[in-house]
Amino acid sequence: MSKKSFNPFTWRTNTKALWISFLLPTILMVGYFAYRHMAPFGSNSILTVDLGQQYVDFYAGFKQTLLHHPTDLIYSFTKGLGGETYGDWAYYLLSPFNLLLLPFSNVQLPAAIMFLTAIKYGFASLSMAFAVRQMRWQSGWPIVVFGSIYSMMGWFVANDLNLMWLDAAILLPLIVVGLERFIDGRSHWRFTAFLTLVFIVNYYMAYMVGLFLVLYLIWRLFWQPYTLKERAWIVGKFSFGAVMSIGLSTFIWLPTARALMDSKGQHMLEGLKNQFAYNPPDFISKFFLGTFNFEQMKAGLPNIFVGSFVLILVWFFFTYREIRWQTRLSALFVTIVLVVSMMYDPMNIAWHGFSFPVWYPYRFSFVFSFWLIWIAASVWSEQIRFNWRQLAGFLLVVLMGTTWVIYRLHHFDFLTMIQIIIGLGFLLMILLLQQLPFRGWWWKGLLGFVVILEMFLSTVWTLDNFSYLNNDEYQTTIKAINAGANKLPATNGKDFYRVAKSFQRTKGDPLQGDFNGASTFSSALEHQQSDFMAVIGQPEGDNYVTYDGGTLLTDSLLGMRYLMAPNDATPSVLGNPSDLATYPRFDTFGNYSSYAETSKVLITQNPNALPIAFAADQAALNFKPRLNDPLGNQNQLWSDLLGDQKDDVITSSNFTETTGQNVQIPAVITGAFLTKNNADADGSITLSYQKQATGPSYLTIGASISNEDMTITVDGKNLQAIPDHRHTIVLPLPNDGEVGGTHTIKLFMLKKNLWLQDVSLYTLDTNKLNDQATDLKAHSLKISKMTSTKIVGKIDLPQGSNLLMSTIPDARGWTIYVDGKKVNSVTISKFFLGAVTAPGEHTVEYRFKAPLLHSGGIVTIGFILFLVGLGWSENAKRRHSFHDNPLQ
Repeated sequence: MSKKSFNPFTWRTNTKALWISFLLPTILMVGYFAYRHMAPFGSNSILTVDLGQQYVDFYAGFKQTLLHHPTDLIYSFTKGLGGETYGDWAYYLLSPFNLLLLPFSNVQLPAAIMFLTAIKYGFASLSMAFAVRQMRWQSGWPIVVFGSIYSMMGWFVANDLNLMWLDAAILLPLIVVGLERFIDGRSHWRFTAFLTLVFIVNYYMAYMVGLFLVLYLIWRLFWQPYTLKERAWIVGKFSFGAVMSIGLSTFIWLPTARALMDSKGQHMLEGLKNQFAYNPPDFISKFFLGTFNFEQMKAGLPNIFVGSFVLILVWFFFTYREIRWQTRLSALFVTIVLVVSMMYDPMNIAWHGFSFPVWYPYRFSFVFSFWLIWIAASVWSEQIRFNWRQLAGFLLVVLMGTTWVIYRLHHFDFLTMIQIIIGLGFLLMILLLQQLPFRGWWWKGLLGFVVILEMFLSTVWTLDNFSYLNNDEYQTTIKAINAGANKLPATNGKDFYRVAKSFQRTKGDPLQGDFNGASTFSSALEHQQSDFMAVIGQPEGDNYVTYDGGTLLTDSLLGMRYLMAPNDATPSVLGNPSDLATYPRFDTFGNYSSYAETSKVLITQNPNALPIAFAADQAALNFKPRLNDPLGNQNQLWSDLLGDQKDDVITSSNFTETTGQNVQIPAVITGAFLTKNNADADGSITLSYQKQATGPSYLTIGASISNEDMTITVDGKNLQAIPDHRHTIVLPLPNDGEVGGTHTIKLFMLKKNLWLQDVSLYTLDTNKLNDQATDLKAHSLKISKMTSTKIVGKIDLPQGSNLLMSTIPDARGWTIYVDGKKVNSVTISKFFLGAVTAPGEHTVEYRFKAPLLHSGGIVTIGFILFLVGLGWSENAKRRHSFHDNPLQ
């Protein structure tokens, strides 16, 4: 390679333009992030909403998996109590861009993610610029303009925190131009490769891309006056490439589809109504710049901002009679389908895999924005101008649309009159420049500058509506978690334990600290995990579980050998564990021994933590949980494991005294309805209980009670906010002081009425728990080898306890071998994996294989071999044709 090729001043104009297409948005975004003082440029971070509460933890786990625990790619005990993770990786982590994060520690991730986000802006621009150049629609500096428009379109900016979706937008122009080259007689490889890549990188967005490609194909069939045979040939080429891509990516989507049936598949078509989601003309409001805010994240209109330049050119496309009417009509059909899909619920849900999204609605709207920009790029040239009919029609449409938006402005919390005025100003300025009869050397540069300025102003306006996590706060918490996790003993592949916590930055803390916990937040969460957490009284949802209010019994059962708690000696500073405390584990005081301490975290050890597998009575197979009776369920399951023992570990207790302020005192607390005597005055009820000699006390509260209904103080100290919950949950209560000493719980009413659903008091007998836990631990699995997908050990099952019980969540993919022979597994409590086998000493092996991964891999290999053979055959034909050519 010559030295000239490294000199930018000697590059061709198109090469320079492609580089600028990448660098301009990247530099602009880095500059904006620096202006917002985001790390490493200041004390703020790019972390916001799900990026700060979920994805950053996955990125921490990404590094741990690749460098230390490769089997966690298939299954991990950091996902709640344990879960399949292949589907999580397929959704969150398979972007090749994520490899750029590997050099950074989890403490440095916010800065790394900031640069990664800026780079993705650059690649989106480069992708579109390259595509329009390959189509020979544009060349030179105009490709910078179209690339910049694409990278700063409303969808990309609004979703730049959803990093795993951005790759689909980056790949879409490359997929489409690959299809075009294939149709024009070039090789299928570019189309097949990029379409395969989007299926691998994010199957969810790839599904949306696939639907759009079908619509694009319809338009493409009418692009030129093809014969019926030629149209059939185009459809055949498209089908070939699509089938090849689906086949090549089977190793990803097939096992993931199986996993989704246990998570998102449980909610397909849920909430579907035959209706328009909003007033259809309101759609127009999103064509103005900066029309996005936090409320739009939860339930807003589609993000379709593409700038005034694109709208002008789209109007030109549909009104320019030199373009075939069949081409324009088919384009109109595609546009109408996309627009209606973004407002009519049955079509909208189809684009989302028949399951309505939670937050971030109309996630597929990037294909609509791409479609508009693609059309615009196909027609622009320096010579185009509106005739008077086109101009009058365009101005009339703009007037009507603006009038509607102003009329409805009071309904839009994302739009102001200032934005409307600025938006119209840009539109008229760009329209004027496009209509100018004289165009000097400055014209193209000025037009490009105004167009990019509008896009960048919209980007800044949008991102300024976001609030971001303080980087110092993030780093303080992560350093504390790391320091605590480093104090935990190494397992060396021969031990297993879980760790409970009484503070929480996010539900993904176990991923950050690289330890087995019981909390997680994942869109691919198995519903069985949520179901079980509801059974034992822990907060849960469709896509998360937490372990906030564990009891001594569940700690023992689930193998919670260690508890991380805030070090109260540390002053309350943002990010300190003491500032992120959940419900204090009062019940562990005096029952767990001190294990280790850091400046911010105390670690105590649970002497009764059970191993991952142990011998139990078959009575546990008959356990049936009761709805909204978590402590009764804990008690019954524990008793069943022991063999229907009569003495309950947990018993119901009575409040010793009840007093009230501005309310009448009910005779029975549980289930009572309270009403303030004076609706405008404060109201509260105080419940007293005595310290029991037997052990700690617990309070249960029903699903109808939330932060909006009441706040709680215990012994005059505020407890943390009541977590979101859908079932009755458990809260540990203080147990200090002398036996018989009084503690008080005060419930402050925040509304006129309060239903004390399942508000009950319970006491746990620690002596019984100690004795019974010792009995269960006596016949436990002695692990000789362990990874997240394979556990090997020996166990001695005594007479009468021939249930091989484990706290591994039962799931498709687990197989149990006893003495080298596969045995039938059973499910305990509709959740845990177990097996019934003969008494005596056995070698036990648990193996996990992602369902259908092997089958998917075979299909993928088959398609690879087919394409290799096809490629060899095509090369052989070309060589044969060359040698037989008489002109050579």
